[in-house]
Amino acid sequence: MKNAIGVAVLACVLACPAQVSASVPASSPVSYQVPASWKRMSDDGLNAKKQSVTFEVTDGVSSKDHPVVMIRTYKQPAGLRMDNIDLVQVAKTITLGGVPISCADDGSSWRTCVFLGHADDGKVVVLYRIGVQDGYVAEEAFLFPMAAAESDELALLTVYGQEEQQGRTTGVYAPLHSTYRTISLFNEFTKTLSINGPAPFNARAIMGRPPEGTHPTVYRWMGNPAGPSTPGG
Repeated sequence: MKNAIGVAVLACVLACPAQVSASVPASSPVSYQVPASWKRMSDDGLNAKKQSVTFEVTDGVSSKDHPVVMIRTYKQPAGLRMDNIDLVQVAKTITLGGVPISCADDGSSWRTCVFLGHADDGKVVVLYRIGVQDGYVAEEAFLFPMAAAESDELALLTVYGQEEQQGRTTGVYAPLHSTYRTISLFNEFTKTLSINGPAPFNARAIMGRPPEGTHPTVYRWMGNPAGPSTPGG
């Protein structure tokens, strides 16, 4: 699984940087804090206009297939706005067979999503965050395999705020105990990602109990994210 995720990392339109004191240029408005324990896998160097770094999360998770975190920051391309980002294309670019499952906005400049894709013979979950603000774009992709012990109960992985914004909740059923710690790591890191000061972070990844009598089912997000532009820089 780890090798397949690594391929997705190289093919992705994302990725960015740091350690517990983030190594970002003073002239960049983007900031974030990555735990020092995360293993840096790749780094394209530091540049105020474009940065790209990939990490492996090696602590706090029990799976042998550690999550991979990609962060990318770059100058906002002409014509790119939050309302015309093609999330369908973004999901396909990040992981094989990727599809948007759940998504919610944090104000007008930030958005959090759950994507689902494949690697080897298993499913890969992508927790995705994007901000478009003050002439810059910040993207984060947090990839991890959906795997657990047979005894693990299921819960619905989704994004807080989607039901209120769209009138329904969609998500993917995932192993509760093995997934909860991983999404907590995503939430802890993501709250540090900002452009020119703290960003709102109400649209967090959450897990809830599936209704009784239901079976594991993937619900694809039925919004209309398609547009003429795709994040990239």
